[in-house]
Amino acid sequence: MSKTNKVAAIILGAAGGFALIKFLSMPREKRNEFCDFLKAKTNELLGNAEETVEKVEHYMDEFQSKGEDEWIDKIYILKKMFKNLYGSDKHYLL
Repeated sequence: MSKTNKVAAIILGAAGGFALIKFLSMPREKRNEFCDFLKAKTNELLGNAEETVEKVEHYMDEFQSKGEDEWIDKIYILKKMFKNLYGSDKHYLL
């Protein structure tokens, strides 16, 4: 694993840890609402599997086209992908 990939993995891991802490500190009602949103959105993505795969492939091609030292751009691409796939008007963890 290259140095930039390690840095990106650390940043993504830290973001995941922060999101978990925020999730666990939410009231049970909000957690259930968030889980219901994730389940519904995931089922929608699975229902449109071909379209979802095309979207993910597009982002992964863009990700792989970046150089090894462009890890900030790679993280931004992943952010765009997840926002495109799971984005909503409501910000559950902010």
